[in-house]
Parts: sequence; structure tokens; C-alpha cells
Amino acid sequence: MRVEIYFMCSNVSSSSFIPGVEICISNSIDEEELVEIWMAFSVSHLRGADPTLDTLVQMERKEFGKKQEQQSQPQQQPSRSQENTLVIYLGKDSATSAYPFCPDLGDDILEAYNSTPKAKVVWVIVALFHYLDILSKLGKKGEAYPIQENLLKLNGKSLKYPFNLFDSATPSSKYRTRTNKGDAVCVFGEAQTTSWYSQNNTFKVHVQLPPSHLKSDACYMFAQLREVVQTLSEVIHHLSEEMISKFSLEELQPINIPCQSQFAGAGRICCDSNGRLNAKSLTLECAEGKTVQLDVSQVESYSLFPGQVVVVEGDNPMGNRLSAKQIHCDASLPLPPKPSLSTKETGPIQIVIAAGPFTQSDNMTFQPLEDLVEYIVDHKPHLVILTGPFIDASHPVVVQGMLAETYSSFFEKIIDGIMEPLKKLNTHVVVIPSFRDVHHHSVYPVPPFMLRKHYTNLTLAPDPCILNVDGLVIGATSTDILFHLGKEEISQVRPGSDRLGRLASHILSQQAFYPLYPPVEEINIDMELWAKYGRLDVTPHILILPSDLRCFIKNLNGCIVVNPERLAKGLIGGNFARLQVSCIGEEVSVNGQIVKI
Repeated sequence: MRVEIYFMCSNVSSSSFIPGVEICISNSIDEEELVEIWMAFSVSHLRGADPTLDTLVQMERKEFGKKQEQQSQPQQQPSRSQENTLVIYLGKDSATSAYPFCPDLGDDILEAYNSTPKAKVVWVIVALFHYLDILSKLGKKGEAYPIQENLLKLNGKSLKYPFNLFDSATPSSKYRTRTNKGDAVCVFGEAQTTSWYSQNNTFKVHVQLPPSHLKSDACYMFAQLREVVQTLSEVIHHLSEEMISKFSLEELQPINIPCQSQFAGAGRICCDSNGRLNAKSLTLECAEGKTVQLDVSQVESYSLFPGQVVVVEGDNPMGNRLSAKQIHCDASLPLPPKPSLSTKETGPIQIVIAAGPFTQSDNMTFQPLEDLVEYIVDHKPHLVILTGPFIDASHPVVVQGMLAETYSSFFEKIIDGIMEPLKKLNTHVVVIPSFRDVHHHSVYPVPPFMLRKHYTNLTLAPDPCILNVDGLVIGATSTDILFHLGKEEISQVRPGSDRLGRLASHILSQQAFYPLYPPVEEINIDMELWAKYGRLDVTPHILILPSDLRCFIKNLNGCIVVNPERLAKGLIGGNFARLQVSCIGEEVSVNGQIVKI
């Protein structure tokens, strides 16, 4: 027999629970049996009404009088198949729902009691945890009434209150039985001979965000259509001028005017249909909004995606079809000046990078995150960068509304579970949100998190962000732009070319963390904020691009691009990245590994 316990915040006053305590004591029953008897009485006689002082007295007279008569009769022992299996389903966010009902039962909890008792019995505890504490402290003859510790369980593991974030359930069996813990799946530089323990535990890095970074109280989705068009036009003008200067091209000509000779024109790649971009549906839209068909049949190699700004050398004899001979799309910026920090005296900087989700899809134990925190405590890196989602909106527990508290308070417990073990270390933590975080703003760019508690070694950054770590410039985003580009890009390149490196190079060549336009359907992009906070003003030393695609660490023209994948992938554990950065003289040397959690 399966018993499902729901923790509900009833609107019944607390005075109604004191007679409940007396009934438990006087009739030698526990709180579970009391609730079961009350629900049966309420459904049968009161049409499911809430308990009051009068109705509790009525229940005691009728039900316990009947029970005393039945106690003299022998009772049959339940079979092993009917033994209770306690499973806790944590209820919906109290801010959005008054009663956290199970999705399987619908919104009418009384329907559960109309089913066959042998098939399923549902006990509804109409109380808060502090009312259970009353039962544990009151008892017969002044003795404490014992509440069994195994009363509350999830997947067979005890749940105490207040419970530890990382002890709320049993981790996935696939995760617990993994045999590849600590294996390096990707190596960069001289990582094989690198010691990943900090050489100088007293050294502390200083992390700074740009003064004009996106603030947590930013307003979004107020831009009008003409402002969006103006933003796109300005981006075309800016990037095309960069490419003209870089490739020493002639002055740009209108792309929609007939011209028999070869000329250079600029615009952004568009698709003339509702389907996926292909070589037959390519169009080029100039800054003024004029559009022509783009023929790439004569181009030797290309890599194009919607929203990409390009300069095309070709001819347009009829005025409606631009035949491209060569396509330029690289407007990448130079690297920043050398870092102000010299690691010759302090030793290399140790950096740990991990991306959410941080728990398996079948539970909310956050065991991978706990293991990562243990790794950080053991190795004491100087900098830890964590990108969301932390509470993934697509997680089954969130989708089914089974969390017993607000998403914001649960997130604060997650952060506290990270920061408390690190409070005695000189490790600085940077937390970057995701538009997939259910408790946060679902917009891109994403404002930084807001916390009620302050941590001295924690930086709350927006997505995307540029970090200045003692002169070392690190760009990071939590949005899976590599996967999004991979679905939309069309290319004609030589066999065996580096696809992942090519996808990552689009971010640098387009000077934007998210150059795809229009974006994928799940992203709500604010073009005004994107133009101010989603673009690059310099090529960073290190670029962090978490993705569901295969993990990698690559050097793209001096920029070290890192994709650590996810810390948790479905039912199993994922990866995290660790870097060792040496800043000596003019050079920035990076060794790195992608490691199994």
C-alpha cells in the first residue's frame, strides 16, 4: 500500500490543533492515525470540511467510541504487500498556490478518498512542522510523545526538519554507482603534470564587474519595435565598418541596386521562410531594411546563421539577387592588455568552473553540487565560477509543482550550502544566473540574483558578464549559445574541420555573447539590454560557454574557450572544468582539464 504525504498549510487556526493533541494522548494514537480517522470522518459526515473545535469533538465521540468496541475483536495482520511505503511529495510554492495538491489527483484532494482503499490510501497531514513539534513534546503523564524519526521519508531516507539541503533524498543509483569519478575527459596545455592544489592559500583574487554592468533592478521588455530595428541597424553599421577596416575593402554600396561589376555590400543573414535556414533560403538585409536574395553557390567556403552580420563581395546585375564571390564575417576584437597581476610571486591562479543543472533529473538531492563543494574545500582554488540554472524550470519536481517552499527561499538554501563550507577559505565565488532559473527573471540578458544574506567572498553577476580578475579578463554566459547556433548554422567547409571551434568563433567574430537573431523560442531577448550588456568590447583572455554539446578547451586566436558541459546530465553525473592560469610578463599561460564529478 502506497502512502503519499502532502505538507499543506491549512487556513485553520492553530487553536484547532490543541484538541488534536489531547485526542492523541487520551486515545493512545499517533498523529498519523488521527489524521486518517479525521479524513474518513470528514468525508463521510462533513463533506470534507476543515476541522474545528466542534467537529473534532464530534469525531472523537463517534469514531473512538466505535474503536473501543472493536478493540476486543482480533485484527488480521496486514500482508507484506500492504506495508506502507512512505513517499513525500513536497508541495507547490506557497506564493502561487494555497494548497499543494498532487498533479495526479487534480485540485480536489477529496477525490483521492473515493478510490479503493486497498489500491491507494492517501494521508493528508493538515499541519505545519511546528505543530508536529507540539506532539513530540506533549504526552501522557508528562512524558514526551515520541514521533518516530522514520515518519518522514523520501525514497527510503529520513527527512529531518529543518533538513539539510543535501540530505533531502537518496541520490540517483546511477550516480552513486559511477566508476569514472575524477577522470579527465579533456586536457589542455600541460595539464597532465599540473598540481591542482593551490600553491598559495593566503593569496586572494579581486573580482570586479564593469561599472556599467546590468543591475538586478533593471527594467526590460519596454523597447518599441522601431527601437529594435534601430538597434539591429546600428550593429550592422558597426560590424561592417570593423570588417572594412580589417580586410581593407572598398566603400560599401547598396545591396539592392543593379550593378554589373563586383562591389561590397553589408547586411545580416536572414531566412526567407519559416523553416530552418538553408542555401536556397538565404537573404541579406541591409541596415536600411532592404532585402535581396543571397546566392552562395560560387563561394568556396562559408559558415552562416540567422542574425550574422557579413560583408559580401559580389555582383547584383538585376538588383534582386546578390551573387556572392566572397563573404567576410570576422570582426573580432584584439585581446586586452596584459594582466596587472604577476603570478611569479603568488603562484598560478586556480579556477574551477561548473554549470547547472546541479542535480539529477529524478531527485532534488544536489549530490553533484555537494561533491563539487567537497572538491573545492579540498583543493582550495582561488576562483569558482558557477553558472545556472540552479533551480531548473524544466526539472520534473518544478514542472509538477512538488516543492514545499518558495523557489527563492530554496535557492538561498542552495547558495548557503555552497558558501558556508567555504567561509574560512580565500576562495572567491561568482554566481551567474540563467533564464531557465524558475525563481528568476526569464529574460536575456539576465539580471544578477538578489540575496537577503550577504557573503564577503561572493559576487552575483548577470548573464552574460565580463569579469576582471586582477587584470585577467574572463567572459562568461550560462546560455547555451553553442547548441543554439549548431541547430541554425549552415556551412560549407573542408571535411574534418573543427565544428565546435567554429561555433565558438562566431561569438568572437560577431562581438556578442548571443549573436543569433531571431533567438530560439525559449529565450525572451530584450534587444535594448542586449545592445548594452550582451556585446563584447574586447576579446577576453578566457571565454566560458557552457553547453550540452561535447566539452572542450580550445585556443581561438589567443582566447581560451571553455565548455565544461553540465555538472549533472539526466540521471548521471556530468563534468566541471579546472584551469591553472599563469600571468608572467606579457603572456597568459593556461592549463586546463574537464573532469568527471
